[in-house]
Amino acid sequence: MAPLAHRATEAQIGPSAPELLNIWIYFNVVSNTVLLPILVATFLFSKRVKRHPSLVNVCITWILSGVFSLLLFYAGQQSGPEPQKALCIAQTTLLYGITPMWTVAVFIMLYNMILVLNKDSKTEVVSRPKLFLMLSAPYVTQIAFSIAALVESVAHPADVTRARRFFYCALHFSPLSMAMSLFTAIVGVGIGIQMVYLNVLLYRNWHGMRDAGMPSRIDLQLFLRVLIFGVYLIFGFVANILSMADTRSVVPDMYAATIGTVVFLSFGTQADVLRTWCFWLSDPPPERVYLPREANWRYSLDLMKSAVLPPEAFAEEREQERNIAWGKLRAEQKKVSDDEGKTHGDSIARPPAALARD
Repeated sequence: MAPLAHRATEAQIGPSAPELLNIWIYFNVVSNTVLLPILVATFLFSKRVKRHPSLVNVCITWILSGVFSLLLFYAGQQSGPEPQKALCIAQTTLLYGITPMWTVAVFIMLYNMILVLNKDSKTEVVSRPKLFLMLSAPYVTQIAFSIAALVESVAHPADVTRARRFFYCALHFSPLSMAMSLFTAIVGVGIGIQMVYLNVLLYRNWHGMRDAGMPSRIDLQLFLRVLIFGVYLIFGFVANILSMADTRSVVPDMYAATIGTVVFLSFGTQADVLRTWCFWLSDPPPERVYLPREANWRYSLDLMKSAVLPPEAFAEEREQERNIAWGKLRAEQKKVSDDEGKTHGDSIARPPAALARD
């Protein structure tokens, strides 16, 4: 996470500094550069697990956050004397755009969910040009802040040091830090508003479907996971702001290092993902649930489950429907035939025994 205020030096942290640094590195290595790349590769290349690009974007932003945060670790300069100035400037330049980038990525993901909930089923949710702009917005934000940090770092290289943040290199330039903080706060407020609005839409959908006696097509598990992730982020924003009163606090940096783990646990523990990884396990029997077919994966609200099923997945259900309809038709024809037999019974040929009695 890019700096919001001056943080503790190694001397101010005290004897626990090496342990905190190791924990911070551990979370970035394991979650951001190992687990999340595996999850993204599963989303992109698995035929059984597909996700909307806005969710993949969120995962990618945290992969980049881990890589940029670990530049000193990769170079073996995470502790000891000040790192090489060029390396320090490179890390500072990249990290200043990380926080704005992932906040925009989360905002776009929630915005897409709102579009899907409010969509007309006969229209496309997002056109291709609009989708491209939505997906590129986080990276444009990253580039903009990184360029500003690069210009200032090159102009004043003495202001770029690791001592200001202990975990990574940072630039001592208050205007840029305040601009980044203000931008992140505004987007964070937007994320909070969208979460409240999503809850309202979810309740209206559930209540309306229940009153109509119909099952809701909204995946409650999806919303639960997204909302838990969003609450965790908002709590992080609040903790970051409160920690500004204590300039020696390491809480924001430690907290930010754990977000990659929360992303993985939120979006990587879905049943279809786990079954894909545990390929030796047999698939459970499919549920007999009738769902409306969707013409395009962009229509799918479910960021967690696989995209639209192929046509052959509905073949058995359609065959059952045809058999049921044919059975009803045969029963109606038989009933009509029986009724006609009773009505015209006198005109039907009688057996010989009956004729003899006559």
